[in-house]
Amino acid sequence: MTLWSHEDTRGEVRHDVDDVIVGSGPGGAAMARVLAERGRRVMMVEQGPSKSNFRPNMAHTMRYHMQEGGSMVAMGSAPVSVAAGRGVGGGSLINSAICWRTPEHVLERWVEVLGGDNRYGPTVLTEVFDELSDLLQITQTWDGIAGENNKLIVRGAEALGLKGGLLHRNAPLCVGCGICNYGCPSGGKASVDKNLIAMARAAGAIVQGDCTVETILIEGGRAVGVVGTVQHTDTREVVGRLTVRAERVIVAAGAIGTPRLLHQAGLAGRLGPAVGRGLHLHPGNGVFGLCDHEVFMWRGATQGAYFEDPALPGVLPHTLNLPPGALALAMGRVGLEAKENLAMAPRMCGCLVMVSDKGEGTVGVHADGTANITYEFAPVDIDNMRKGLIRTCEVLLAGGARRLLVPVHGVGWCDTLEEARAGMLGASLTDYRVLYAAHPMATCRMGVDPATSVIGPDGQAHGLAGLYIADSSIFPTALGVNPQLTTMALATVMARHLAS
Repeated sequence: MTLWSHEDTRGEVRHDVDDVIVGSGPGGAAMARVLAERGRRVMMVEQGPSKSNFRPNMAHTMRYHMQEGGSMVAMGSAPVSVAAGRGVGGGSLINSAICWRTPEHVLERWVEVLGGDNRYGPTVLTEVFDELSDLLQITQTWDGIAGENNKLIVRGAEALGLKGGLLHRNAPLCVGCGICNYGCPSGGKASVDKNLIAMARAAGAIVQGDCTVETILIEGGRAVGVVGTVQHTDTREVVGRLTVRAERVIVAAGAIGTPRLLHQAGLAGRLGPAVGRGLHLHPGNGVFGLCDHEVFMWRGATQGAYFEDPALPGVLPHTLNLPPGALALAMGRVGLEAKENLAMAPRMCGCLVMVSDKGEGTVGVHADGTANITYEFAPVDIDNMRKGLIRTCEVLLAGGARRLLVPVHGVGWCDTLEEARAGMLGASLTDYRVLYAAHPMATCRMGVDPATSVIGPDGQAHGLAGLYIADSSIFPTALGVNPQLTTMALATVMARHLAS
């Protein structure tokens, strides 16, 4: 057996392996697959449950499959809810399955930041993207499961002559139930537990769930293992203590979890000033439309469509799918008005606008072990978000919406585009009610200067031999698109160099 839970690891347990990987999301899974298939003895240690137990219930998902119970908030210019996954499969369990390849201009910039190192350049990564696309069965969302919410976005973009369409997703057996963010109930999403981790396990890798790593062992100036506590999946009672000694320690706990662990383990000072710095969030906000026909925005592929406006580089609108309860909260009304709004829910459509941010933040740790997150918006990001939301209002109207609902304090329902535009241009950042981020990145950046980066191009920490990082925290800059495929690609290249 290669998949363990709290039931299998009790008391004091020790393992000796070649590589221990902390975290089992896209980065950790990609590392494990390559290293195990190259004959390395690999053990993955995951804080979340070893087996997914999905229900169409957000409270359940937050408890079992979101870091810190879905309660993380970045404080600064305005409070921003920050989501990060947990469980064997990490964020791939509860994301929308969107698979964007890294924009070429971003990769070219990364080559410059890395001093001309081409191992993560467009030429190399194109082949890796092709390989991963086959493994993850990435396909374009097909019309039969798209749903009206996605189709409306496509119609609106086409009517305005904008580039867009149905998105590519790693959900080959998607049935269009629209609740990817709760965890796929039909098994149609190819999350990494079903492919990369399964391949690693077939090659001998061991996966330990329900274990929170708290300490990174150091001997002779080198990372040599990790120590963590094993907790009961449901009660969180500590039932065991796990020590894993290894030639290499690879931290892949995500852009929040990795710096949080490094701070908690007392290594941030040793690894340099860049630990937890430079946080990018790919922040977003949404807008809704009311149609004369039924839409049922919670039916169809989750976030299955997008559009782009060449006048707004770095602005990425894509479909917003919310079930009735979450939609009622986003509409922001109470009492009789909330009841009236909910009656309109079947005819509502929605779109989320995300921006490739220039703003930055930090990730530290509170005394109780939770993440201390700050974030300051750059003025240009606020301006781009407003412009993107206004353009999105045009797309919704062109696609079939009759009225607009702008979730900005003091605005609300608008009968015309001009009314919506005036309301958003007159609003401050704190007036926006749906500020949200699910793509944290760049908190332990890859680079050549220890003053501004945490790891080198080989993935090893500047300040500690034997310690490597392989998740979205290593991005040298903001990405501008959904990060899961980029994370897997970078980890795959890094693992091949480590195993060579």
